[in-house]
Amino acid sequence: MNFVRFAVCSLVALGATISNASAQEAYPSRPVRIVVTFAPGGGPDIMARIVAAKLTANTGKSFIVENRAGATGLIGAEHVARSAPDGYTVMLATPAPMTIAGGSGRKLGYEPLKDFVSVTQGVLQTPILVVAPDGPYKTVADLVAAAKAKPGALTFGSAGIGNSQHLAGELFNQMAGISTLHVPYPGTAQGLVAVMTRQIDFFFSDPSAMPHVRAGKLRALAVSTTTRSNNLPDVPTVAEAGVPGYEYTNWYGFVVPAKTPKPIIQYLNREIAVVLNNAEVREQLVTAGMNPAPSTPEELDAFLPKDLEKWSRVIKAANIKFE
Repeated sequence: MNFVRFAVCSLVALGATISNASAQEAYPSRPVRIVVTFAPGGGPDIMARIVAAKLTANTGKSFIVENRAGATGLIGAEHVARSAPDGYTVMLATPAPMTIAGGSGRKLGYEPLKDFVSVTQGVLQTPILVVAPDGPYKTVADLVAAAKAKPGALTFGSAGIGNSQHLAGELFNQMAGISTLHVPYPGTAQGLVAVMTRQIDFFFSDPSAMPHVRAGKLRALAVSTTTRSNNLPDVPTVAEAGVPGYEYTNWYGFVVPAKTPKPIIQYLNREIAVVLNNAEVREQLVTAGMNPAPSTPEELDAFLPKDLEKWSRVIKAANIKFE
């Protein structure tokens, strides 16, 4: 009797093991959501849609982009943090809801470095300082001079309070010795329209500004990295243009809820790396001002605390208050 009971239990355990293995092998067996924590049209949305389309084509599985905008990415990030750790909810991570939020001292509904696990770095990018093409600013020096002549009169936009674009503008104020007013928008796309129509004076944009620059709808005064962009070789860096030492870079990556099984993380890491190394995808991203930079999960894990510390220093120096 005991032998029969043992045999039955063994068969049940074996069946469960085979079932679990089959479930892992079947991943993904339903659509995978890539959550973008900002509105459609900005850099994160553009990048996520390029990657999702190629993932779907490569794997024959469905990868869809879902925009959950609000509170500078915090709403979408909290949603992902609370999602089931089963690999079917992936977040397109950016500094705002991850390293900036983590270094802001504000009360959050999630812990940025504890409630997510890394999949891979996605892209590094070259932000662009843009103004209206028919406006009075032809150079960074023009912008700084106007701001010094009328302290507090000029305005700059961002995709929300605490977004890296916001901090870039505050850092620019500090290093250029000027005072300009921050105006937050729901997303980059809305902010760029405000620049084009001269509702605000300038914007440190993600690469989604590139098509507008090429079309003459925006004027690129400078790029904010330490070196010039291959896409805009005639456009100086902010440091070259009169604010020595200024640097603002940006990144996008992929994370999933904590406790997501390692085989799923490995699957996503492998497939996203294949996409980012694809020649066609690389061309699309580079043209949009994004440099593909896939990594191991461990490399992204090591990077995030350093980025958090960097933004913590900027927030403290600029005395930024989050509401």
